[in-house]
Parts: sequence; structure tokens; C-alpha cells
Amino acid sequence: MNIGVHMSIAGGIHLAVKRAASGGFNCLQIFTQSPRLWKLNQISKQEINLFIKERQNYKLKYVVVHAPYLPNLASPDKQILQKSFKTILHDLKIADAINADYYVLHPGSHKKTDIASGIDRLVNELSNVFHKYTPNLTFLLETMPGAGSIIGSNFYELALMINKTTEKVPNVKMGVCIDTAHIFAAGYDIRKKNEMKKLVDEIDNTVGRNTIKIIHSNDSHEPVGSKKDRHNHIGKGEIGIKGFENMMKVPSFRNLPWILETPKSEDDSDIKNRKKLEKIFEKIIGSS
Repeated sequence: MNIGVHMSIAGGIHLAVKRAASGGFNCLQIFTQSPRLWKLNQISKQEINLFIKERQNYKLKYVVVHAPYLPNLASPDKQILQKSFKTILHDLKIADAINADYYVLHPGSHKKTDIASGIDRLVNELSNVFHKYTPNLTFLLETMPGAGSIIGSNFYELALMINKTTEKVPNVKMGVCIDTAHIFAAGYDIRKKNEMKKLVDEIDNTVGRNTIKIIHSNDSHEPVGSKKDRHNHIGKGEIGIKGFENMMKVPSFRNLPWILETPKSEDDSDIKNRKKLEKIFEKIIGSS
């Protein structure tokens, strides 16, 4: 199973590789800078080379860089757009330098304007980023829970963002990161077989199944349709084991990187969650 975890880069980005590998993971997700500060982290060439070497040593299959939370390319505030542009451009260059496979961004909020104009702002700003620097990696938009004026809580909106951006910058590679807790909070009840089929049909009719590149694997502390983003341990939340079984029954999902963003409430929380996902994976593989 391609299974990863979000790890801290405290002490140096290369240490995140060892932390993931020591927990039995073969994939890794990191922030290259603080997710909640407008501060551009400078990473030396030496650190980058050490990260690449450690990745090779531990044979990590996939490396994912997650964008900080503050950038909002859908904002009507010009100052926020400028800061967001600068942050994502800087972060993308680092992600490429460490040979990351994917970069994940939350689409953002239209801030009580409207969805269409929010999507247009994101497309324009993202296109400007890609005209300035077209990354080697694949750029992913993440599914969102749908609270307030957040965009990207369904695949129709995500398809619009991707299609409009790639029309402007045809040589950029784009895709989607599904967050299980987010889609559940947005109203996709993946516990039910018929609802799971509707989800897959919607994906097929919008972004396309091949566009899904990563599964952020999180149970939900909140009920289906809550629009609240609160992650829980695998099998301990409202999604439960059944929901993850249904996700893994989709062959094209099963072979993707499954990245844990579950709470780190105990020292071995990541390992416990990994083992639960692996057990579900083995069950589905055994019955297929």
C-alpha cells in the first residue's frame, strides 16, 4: 500500500523523511514553511540535497508538499492576493527543488462575494503563478468541507478551476486531492454504497478519475454534511471503517498515496492509524 503521513520538518526538512520511515510509511507530506505565518522559509541547497539523499536511502515512493493555510487566491483583497501569490510561488520552487511529486493547495474563500468570481480570481492568480514559474510536479487542488464562502467543496467547481487554468497554461500538470473528512463534511456519505457510486460518477463526469492523485485519509469528528473540518483517527469518527472500505473498493483509488493527517494525540497515533488503513487494504485486496 502507498501510505504516508504528514510530518514536522523541525530540525531540518530531511528529518521528516526519517520520521516517516521509522513509522513504517513509504510516502511523506510536509509543509516547507509555517502554515499559519506570512513568513517565507529559506532552505539551503545543502538541506535540499540532504532531503533528496534521505528520500533515496529510505526509498520513499511519493513526497507531497502542502501549501500553507494563509494563502487565498480566491480573495477579493488585492493585498491578500499579492501575499498569496508570493508565498505559493516561493513554496512551489522549494517543492520542485526537493523533487516533490505533488503540491496541494486549498482553493480558498471568495469572502462573501460569489462562487463564480472567487473561481475566476483563483484561476487568474494561479495562471499568473504558473506563467512566472511552471513546476515540474503536479499541482493539486484539495476537496473542501464547504463552510461559509470556501470554494471547492464539489467536483464541478474543482473541474472549472482546473479546466480554466489549464486553458491559460496548457503545459501545467493539475489534479485533485480528495480529503475523506472534507468530502464527508461536504455531504458525500461514503459509508453508503449507493452514495459512493454517486461520488465516483460525479468524479467521472467532471474532473475525471485519473485526475485524482492523492487521498488525504482522515476520519471525521463531525457528522456527514456538517461542513466542519475536524479530523479524527481512522475508525474512531463518523466515517468509520465502512467508509474507508468503500473508498478502497474503487481500484483507481486503492493504488494512490493515502496520506494521514489524523491527530497526533499519542506517540504511536500515526502507527495505529497506518495499521488500520493497511488492515482495510488487505481485506479489500483479499476479497477482490
